[in-house]
Amino acid sequence: MGPISKKIIAGLKKAKNQKIIDLKAIKEAKTYSQELDKTVVSEDELLKYDPLHAVYSYAQNKISVLVEQLSGFPALSKLTNTLEHANDIYLPSSPPRSPLTKSYFTCWGFFDLCIGIKKESFGTVILDLLKNLKADLGLIKTIECMQDSRMGIFVHKGHLDRYVILEELVTGREIKVIVPSGYQGKEDEIWYARVMPEPFPDLNYRYSLVFTTPYILVDINGNLGSSAKCDDWEAFFDRNLKTAGGKNKIRAYESFMKYGKNKYFWNEYIFEGYVNYQEDMIMLAGFPDKPLSMPHSEASQRERGEI
Repeated sequence: MGPISKKIIAGLKKAKNQKIIDLKAIKEAKTYSQELDKTVVSEDELLKYDPLHAVYSYAQNKISVLVEQLSGFPALSKLTNTLEHANDIYLPSSPPRSPLTKSYFTCWGFFDLCIGIKKESFGTVILDLLKNLKADLGLIKTIECMQDSRMGIFVHKGHLDRYVILEELVTGREIKVIVPSGYQGKEDEIWYARVMPEPFPDLNYRYSLVFTTPYILVDINGNLGSSAKCDDWEAFFDRNLKTAGGKNKIRAYESFMKYGKNKYFWNEYIFEGYVNYQEDMIMLAGFPDKPLSMPHSEASQRERGEI
């Protein structure tokens, strides 16, 4: 348990003694107000979802409520202020207003954005709190999967019935996924996406979930029919992952995809690499370490005489 979690739990216990905060409500992930309650997905809405999508959507909504409840604590002020600042910068919604979707942004803000040596995030603090309160184990397990998740670069390897087969570029993992946005793509496309695993193997789903609207990496000219090349992205990782190879390279890649070179690294890539969109996917071009390759980078705008 990190120092922020310890402060939050101590503060909540003190508040309980003063009868200010109902810990039982937090344990059950209930809300303090009708306005917050409206943000939680209803059971009727969940019935319309794929079962795995419903599990994660429910957990995501519960986390959003808990973040709202806990964000006023001084111990979380650095995370809260950074998240609010990023929200002002990127205006997460959907294209054309912003290429950073709400699903992408909340996952980044809750699970990847972190502070301190122990890399504490809203997700880790909420997990420590729920475990301390002995909350529902199913909810804890699902949030653990979400906290451990990250974005990745995948190659589309084809279809199997309603599933898309993705192979992660650096790790080589092959994953069978569903894509709630509806985008099925085509073989050899390169995707930038967050894949959530099956949290309960005993339920025997046997597939994973692309939780965010997929970002499709296209060629430098932004042509929809022309995918970015695997060799170019492998070269990007060779340039940016300074490791001895093998398992060390995989660990370095996993950390790099979750945290980038700085907290806004991947957000900036989406913002500056944005090309176009369809309702079910968003196109990006270029590479984060080559500003002129991204159409909306400051360097590219200056090159075109726009600034």
